Amino acid sequence: MKTLQSLVLGIMLLGGLSFSTCSKANAKNSPESAKVKAISTEIRSKVAFPAELVDKTVNEKVTVEFKIKEDKTIEVISIETQNEFLKTYVKEQITAMSLENYSGFEGKTLQINLYFAN
Repeated sequence: MKTLQSLVLGIMLLGGLSFSTCSKANAKNSPESAKVKAISTEIRSKVAFPAELVDKTVNEKVTVEFKIKEDKTIEVISIETQNEFLKTYVKEQITAMSLENYSGFEGKTLQINLYFAN
């Protein structure tokens, strides 16, 4: 039963990424759009639903503004959420990761929305 619950919780972690310095990045078929989607997918796959919140009711959006550094790591600029635990958790998770799909976005500001719900 715990495995099924973990799977459902993992599925509930959704997200969206926007490239805040280039409005054309949202065009459906642009190369920027494909890269933004790849970065978003990579970040969502690396930020797991926190085990500490499995038995608690959560329905929270976390908005993270960040820059991708030359060394593939992420510099968090700001995090917006009402949940202080998630704020700390997401910052720790994102700053600890190294991206693979970042080429061409070094030094650019991006924003991702992560949704935690169970």
